[in-house]
Amino acid sequence: MLGLNLIPPLVRTALSMLIVGGLVGYAGTAFTTTLVADSGLLGGGGESNDAHKYMIALLQRESDNIARLGPSRDVVSRALQQQNVSQQPQDVKPLTVTYLGGGSSGRVSVQIYAVEIQSSTGQYQFLPFSLTIIGGRVQHVD
Repeated sequence: MLGLNLIPPLVRTALSMLIVGGLVGYAGTAFTTTLVADSGLLGGGGESNDAHKYMIALLQRESDNIARLGPSRDVVSRALQQQNVSQQPQDVKPLTVTYLGGGSSGRVSVQIYAVEIQSSTGQYQFLPFSLTIIGGRVQHVD
């Protein structure tokens, strides 16, 4: 087998264990790092549930949920926001929402997303969104 018989069995076993152990260790570290980073065990916080709900409501044009998850506003501001949501172009289809990361300090957090959309002409485009959340309510969207 490719001249492996020339290598003493003890050395072959040691090399095999080293290679397999390295691969298992690499895969295990990658999995654990991703799991710990997303769970927020080390202070990262992970994706905010409120930000996720807001992004889904925004992409599905659910003006009631946007108003519920957004900042408290007077009746006129809420009506204008609902009108803006209903007047958004309907020929754009959101395909994917990707959470890129975020940070928080106390009650304030910023979450960053990338949204892939497809226009009616078939063109694909990525749009960045950053949500500023204060006390569980989305205060600002860029």
